[in-house]
Amino acid sequence: MLVTGGAGFLGSHIVDALVARGDRVLVIDDLSTGDRVNVNEAAELRVADIADMPGLERALASEKVNAVIHCAAKTKVVVSMEKEDLYRRVILEGTDNVLELAKEMGATDFVNISTGGAIYGETPVCADETVPVDPPSNYGRFKAQAERLVARSTLRSITLRLANIYGPRQRRDLEGGVIAIFVGCWKRAEPITIYGDGEYERDYVYVGDVAEAVMTALRSDHEGIYNIGTGVATSVKELVAALSLVLGPPPGIRHAPARAVEVRRVCVDPAKAARDKLWRPRTDLATGLREMAVAEGALDRQA
Repeated sequence: MLVTGGAGFLGSHIVDALVARGDRVLVIDDLSTGDRVNVNEAAELRVADIADMPGLERALASEKVNAVIHCAAKTKVVVSMEKEDLYRRVILEGTDNVLELAKEMGATDFVNISTGGAIYGETPVCADETVPVDPPSNYGRFKAQAERLVARSTLRSITLRLANIYGPRQRRDLEGGVIAIFVGCWKRAEPITIYGDGEYERDYVYVGDVAEAVMTALRSDHEGIYNIGTGVATSVKELVAALSLVLGPPPGIRHAPARAVEVRRVCVDPAKAARDKLWRPRTDLATGLREMAVAEGALDRQA
C-alpha cells in the first residue's frame, strides 16, 4: 500500500490501520505539514513532493503496490486564494502525478481523499453527492478538478468527501482544527477565542471513523463519490458546551470579529455511504471529544 501524506493527521491514522491489518505500507510525504513522529515505525517513509514527478519516481523506484490512498494536499482555504499557483501545482499536478505513478507501480485501486466543506460551500441542508459543485475557493476548485482526474483514470477509484475531521494528532495551526485548538487551550489553561457570533456550524467526524471508511473502501468494490460525515451540524457554541461536559468550564472566552470568507454552515449527508453498505459513523461527538482529550493529555482516562 502507498499512502501519500501519510505523515499527516489523517494519513498517519490510515497508516496505523493498514499496519494493524498486516499490510506493508509505503508513505510519501514532503513533511511540510506532516511529522516523522506520526509515522508508524512499521511503515517506510520516503520524503518527496507529490508535485515533483522525478523526485517521486526516485523515492519509489522499483516499488510495487496494489493500492494508493491519496491524502497529500495543501488545505488552507484562505491561503489558497493568495497562493493559487502553489495550490494548483500540489493539488492538480500532484494528483495527476500520483495517478500516473500508481499505474507504474502496478496499483489497481485508488482512494482519493477530498473535501466536503470546501466543495459544497454553504449547506442550509446537509449536502448529498448530487448537490452541484461550485467551490468559491481555489482549494475547493482544485479539489473538484482533482476528483475529475481521478474519475477519468483507468484505476478502480473512490473519492471520499470528508466533513471536518478531528482527533488525536490534529494540528492546531491548520484551518479546520478548531477542536484541536480548543483542547490545547483547555490543557494549557488559556482562554479560547470565538470568532463572530459563535453560530458557525460544522459537521465533525472522528478521525478513527474516517480511517475505517478508507479501510472499507479498500476491501470493497465501491466506486465514485461518497460523503463521509455525520450529517449533524454543530455550532461553535454547542462545541464549547460539549467540551465543557468533558473538561469542565473553559479557562476563559475571548470574542473576536468574524473571519472573512468563512462559510456559516457546512454539513454533509452520509446517507449514500450507509445505503450502499460502505460506511456509517460510529463515534458520537461526546465520545470522540473524550478520546481526543485523553490522547492529547488534557484529560486523565479515569476522569
